Amino acid sequence: MIHLDKVSARDKALLRLERELNRLHRVQGAAPVIPLERPFQRGWVKSFVLRRDVLRRPDAAAFVTALKAINQRVYCRDVAFLRPNGTPLLLRPRIIPDREWLKLAWPAKVQRLFAFGHWRLDEDLHQQLRWRRHVLGFKVASPWWLEENLQPHLITHQRVELPLVRKRIAEIESYLVKHEGWHRLHRLHGQRSCWRRESPPVHELRNATSHADDDGAE
Repeated sequence: MIHLDKVSARDKALLRLERELNRLHRVQGAAPVIPLERPFQRGWVKSFVLRRDVLRRPDAAAFVTALKAINQRVYCRDVAFLRPNGTPLLLRPRIIPDREWLKLAWPAKVQRLFAFGHWRLDEDLHQQLRWRRHVLGFKVASPWWLEENLQPHLITHQRVELPLVRKRIAEIESYLVKHEGWHRLHRLHGQRSCWRRESPPVHELRNATSHADDDGAE
């Protein structure tokens, strides 16, 4: 019983630290953004644009509408867009979940560009292929009307740093790595521990990915 009490107390302490860490990240993420005196380039960014011949079509407006909904951006320090392991970092059209699709209420000329199905979310880069989530929704049936546009990723604004917040974040993360706290949090949240033990939980990884450009703006 004493052993179980210690385990329970440790788990509660880890969960408290996790909540504090999430709160600190939100505080830092809500810090004001200020313009830089000298903008600088940080790698490259790829996004989709319409092909020129598509823009000249009578139904070009349908393609423009679809592009706004499915366009995404991929950032990389390397112009070749390769991950550290050498695999390519691909740009893919966004999949529109079925609930969001119903709210769009698009006309038939836009809907015909999509196919309905149960699709794997390949942009979930931190997950191994067999563990990636699937979503029921609509995907571009044929992306022939899209082309990739490569541009320098220019940083013109930067979020104000909060030194005390950053310091506390570093302390908590260091503690979790040293005491295998990430691994235990994975177990407490019912997640598969398919990363190294010092990896943060899945929701933290997704937040880090989605806010990768929080430090600056174009």
